[in-house]
Amino acid sequence: MKTNMKRSKEKSTSGIFGKKFITSIIFIIFLISFSAENLIVSYKPLIEAYNNQKKASASVKDTISSVQYAMEDNVWMKYKFVDTYSYVQRLMFKNEESNFEVVKDKDGILHYTYFADQANPVYELARRTEAFKNGIKGKNVKFAYIMPPDKYIAGKTQFPTGIPYNYVNETTDKFLDILKEKNIDTIDLRKNLDKSGIPADKLFYRTDHHWQIPTVFWEFGQLVNTFDKKYSLNLDPNNFYTDKNNYNFITYKDAFAGSMARKTGITYSGDDDFILAYPKFKTSYNYYSKTGKLIFNMNGRFEEVLLTTSPFSSKYKEYDTEGDKYSMYLLGNQGITHITNKNNPNGPKMLFVKDSLTVPLAAFLSTVCSDVYLVDPRYYSGSIPKFVNSVKVNYVFISYSPQDLSTDFFNFYEKK
Repeated sequence: MKTNMKRSKEKSTSGIFGKKFITSIIFIIFLISFSAENLIVSYKPLIEAYNNQKKASASVKDTISSVQYAMEDNVWMKYKFVDTYSYVQRLMFKNEESNFEVVKDKDGILHYTYFADQANPVYELARRTEAFKNGIKGKNVKFAYIMPPDKYIAGKTQFPTGIPYNYVNETTDKFLDILKEKNIDTIDLRKNLDKSGIPADKLFYRTDHHWQIPTVFWEFGQLVNTFDKKYSLNLDPNNFYTDKNNYNFITYKDAFAGSMARKTGITYSGDDDFILAYPKFKTSYNYYSKTGKLIFNMNGRFEEVLLTTSPFSSKYKEYDTEGDKYSMYLLGNQGITHITNKNNPNGPKMLFVKDSLTVPLAAFLSTVCSDVYLVDPRYYSGSIPKFVNSVKVNYVFISYSPQDLSTDFFNFYEKK
């Protein structure tokens, strides 16, 4: 009997070992196959990324970063895995993703947030803004801080229980109050947003942190009126350039997956409609931009040089950052950008130190200006104060969204 039991145990142990061995072999085969497919898919992009960095004489750090990005962006069946994970999260009725990096409000709109119990300290940001203003050499140059609205709209946005609020509007209020104490002009675009006639859930994209183009266009009209009152300008006396009837508005249904959707997966977040707006009237521009060694210099109509259709031809359409429809305006974020309106040579010359929310706004503002300059601290490695003082402008503005009130955006110092 003991012998039978011993044999039974040996047989059982052998069976378990056999199952584990087979499972291990299958797993190893899967890993080898997956790695081989990844090598086939990513080989060409990796070589291209390396060669591009080599041509640009990039540093070792930038080269490694570029190659790593190419590798991560070309994983075999990457987006099938993302969609599957996304669908599971949706079935679980989850209101947060990636440890609360992205959350859903009660209307199903996605937000970036973090845990906080009070407004962030902003005095240092205000001090740097004051120093920047004082460093502008032109005696007659006007300066102001333009504050765009945040996606979290006080009195409208509601989070489910347990979803954190980051006190972004309270931080913004505190920052603007300190600027006023320092006698720095401010323009708060959050005001009167409820009078736009745009539903609260249509002001920003559901899947992205940016404002929708109709919201940008409405704020363009508000800003023109503010400039006229504050600086005694007469930018649009006949309300021609701010009249939406003089623009084409084209809607692309379910065509846009924003930055948040690319993190959570589209089956979790859904898609946004994308509305493209551009003038019906005759326009003539020069567009110049420089980011590192990459330079664009183009002449033509608004829709020829201030817009690009490349996001619609993106390989992955929805998930690829190159398919980001918001970046259709002004080729997205560039280190420095200079827009010249050839049809308005006597208009005001404005410069914006900005983040991405200003991009389409600047495109519309160019219709009533002679020159519009943009500087983005994330993509411009030189001294921003030095650049500002190197161009002839009448107005200088800083315009960062509430989410970007951080020291990373306020590095206003002379770089050697």
